[in-house]
Amino acid sequence: MTPLALRARLALVFASSFALLLTLGGIVLHFQLARGYVRDFDHGLEDGVRSAQSLLAIDRPEFPTREAVVAHVVGELIYGDRTILAFSPAGQLLAISRRMPEHPWFDDIRPTMPLDVPITLILRAGEARVLRARLPDRFELILALDTSSLQHRLARLRLALFTGLPLILIVGGAFGAWASGLVLRPVVEVARAAERVGQEVAEGATSFTRVPSGPAGDELTVLTEAMNLLIDRLGAALAREREGADRQRRFLADAAHELRTPVAILRSEAEVTLKGGGSEAEYREALQRIAAESEDLSRLVTDLLLMARNDSEALTPGRERVYLDDLANVVIARASRLPQAKDRVFRWADFEAAPVMGDPVLLERALLVLVHNALVHGSGPVVLCSGVKREGGRDWSWLSVRDSGPGIPTADRERVFERFSRLDRKPGGAGLGLPIARAIAEAHGGTLTLSDVTPGAEFVLRLEKA
Repeated sequence: MTPLALRARLALVFASSFALLLTLGGIVLHFQLARGYVRDFDHGLEDGVRSAQSLLAIDRPEFPTREAVVAHVVGELIYGDRTILAFSPAGQLLAISRRMPEHPWFDDIRPTMPLDVPITLILRAGEARVLRARLPDRFELILALDTSSLQHRLARLRLALFTGLPLILIVGGAFGAWASGLVLRPVVEVARAAERVGQEVAEGATSFTRVPSGPAGDELTVLTEAMNLLIDRLGAALAREREGADRQRRFLADAAHELRTPVAILRSEAEVTLKGGGSEAEYREALQRIAAESEDLSRLVTDLLLMARNDSEALTPGRERVYLDDLANVVIARASRLPQAKDRVFRWADFEAAPVMGDPVLLERALLVLVHNALVHGSGPVVLCSGVKREGGRDWSWLSVRDSGPGIPTADRERVFERFSRLDRKPGGAGLGLPIARAIAEAHGGTLTLSDVTPGAEFVLRLEKA
């Protein structure tokens, strides 16, 4: 639904509600005013009765009989808009007021109506409001008042309501349309912001223009804040997505670069071997070189897959109770069979059991990286330490691997954890070992850092104590 259609619907709802209220108010107003008009009209009848009763009391001494004084009083009362009739106790008409030109004369009334209750009757001369009143000595007086003036007042009232209420409704509907447009202006702004954000997304932006906030505390402010929150999250998500895409492109380029060399070596060895002409010993040596390169290539592919899993946040380690010191002993047993371990010594310095909750396979892989790194890039004995340390209100199990080599310059101590980063060009490495070890540590909620020691280099793996 477009904002204009919503505005029209709101204006229609407002006008319909306003019309209903006006109609109900007009009906109530008409009823109350008409009732007041009739009450005022009846007061005129009652005043006429009281005037006749006063004249009877004044003129009674001047006449010998009650009939004479009643006839006299009725004959003296002259009203242009009403007729007065006097009746004896036997119901005989005694007198009737004189008729005025151009005014109705109601002479066909008989004393059969209720006493002291004004009622409306349709007579020969037209509609009249009639009141029957009791006089002394059971004489009766009937006043009939022409309702033309009352009907005229009621007609003017209805005309005023029927013409005024539609005008008020038109003005109210126009005001409702204007007010709904004013109220919906923030909604239009949100819609325009959404369109603008879509255009900025198509143009490759990662930060977007936010919607201006209105007065605090109303529902439209909630809508605006929700839209701005969505814009902020969209920007953050796009930034992460593009950062991930850039990282993936760099990863693929680096992986292709690292894979190119062993693949080229394998192809060269295979081509030379296929040419033939060599001895059995030469064939065997070529196959050994191919097997060694294949093993290095397999290890490189495994490392690349592990880094790819970490980039896609799919590196989810298992959780079981293991000891870093026990895993380190297993790693030492494996590493001692490596060619680089020849004439090298493994020994423990400070030792304390270091229990953690983690994946034994991944943690063993991380420790093997640290030990292998010490064998390849260091010299002298490989020293291991383990223990438990309290820090930040939590207990941490830790294990360190130290060598006595040349160490790592301060400026490069973070660069060694970047993938495909190699400070030297010794064979057998692709610059993935330390990044993998750190990724495993972080997947377990821990850290892998390089301590500030000399000589040599010391890597410290720290995980929360189990």
